[in-house]
Amino acid sequence: MKGRDVILGTLLKHSMSGYDIKLVFEDVFSHFFDGSFGMIYPTLRQLEKEGMIDKDIVIQEGKPNKNVYSITKKGVKEFNQYLEQNIQKDVLCSDFLMRMYFGEYVDKPTLIKWVEEEINTKRKSLEQLYTKKADWAQKMSMPQEICLEVGISQYAAQIETLERKLIELKQIKEGIGENVKGKD
Repeated sequence: MKGRDVILGTLLKHSMSGYDIKLVFEDVFSHFFDGSFGMIYPTLRQLEKEGMIDKDIVIQEGKPNKNVYSITKKGVKEFNQYLEQNIQKDVLCSDFLMRMYFGEYVDKPTLIKWVEEEINTKRKSLEQLYTKKADWAQKMSMPQEICLEVGISQYAAQIETLERKLIELKQIKEGIGENVKGKD
């Protein structure tokens, strides 16, 4: 999945400004797609250049003019081609898990701190998804509900695992952080 596919799909519902698209990325897609603000505008320019989207300039009194984008028939065709492709394997990129993997090279208090911080981060993310679920309950399609429920399940499972492992980590007497060796 590419950012262009996500933008085209987002524009299928209705025309949007780049800022509106950014809000969808931050709000709706936040737990399963990492699309940065810096990716949106270059992608919009490229899609417009390729004829996948059209741009209308909306004149606003007392504010800067707003660019509103809408998908073209060519863009719909490309998006449908994306939907027809085989689903790609999920790619997980987690700084926390990478640090845990190399956790034998730090002291126990650092490990405990990392795990506690990750639990708090996951709890906040889970709370946000529960809030979204309540806010969007009447507006969600079944496929959208599946996306939300998978996110809720993942965060809940991660929190449960991290809490259990934190207890075990705190019970370990020694051995953590003793593998730090460097060359002189």
